[in-house]
Amino acid sequence: MVLQLRRNGRGPSAPTGGRNTRDRGGRTLTQMVMTAAEAARDRPAVVGPDYAVSFGELKARAQGAAVAMSSESGVDDSALTVALMTAVPGLAVAGPKGLADTLSGIRIQAMMVLAEFELV
Repeated sequence: MVLQLRRNGRGPSAPTGGRNTRDRGGRTLTQMVMTAAEAARDRPAVVGPDYAVSFGELKARAQGAAVAMSSESGVDDSALTVALMTAVPGLAVAGPKGLADTLSGIRIQAMMVLAEFELV
């Protein structure tokens, strides 16, 4: 499964499904996750019936994925996606809608953390 999180030739991140992937401050979801992990490492980023993935764990997995993928730009949307696929049970088979729903939920959680710590 390939998911395009970047706009062709228009910068590091792009809308998916017609939605903007940047917050009001111009940060990508990946940047929001990294900042939320610094502010609230143990706060859940993704919660399911039998699992919870904290922002700290998601950041660590994304950093590991970036290293494994030899990403010159560090942690980017691709590394975050790989991290999610390895951290969230069943996400890889949930299809594009499952991934989109998960990304949307993470965005909401990250925005709440950033607002709470006034990092918006």
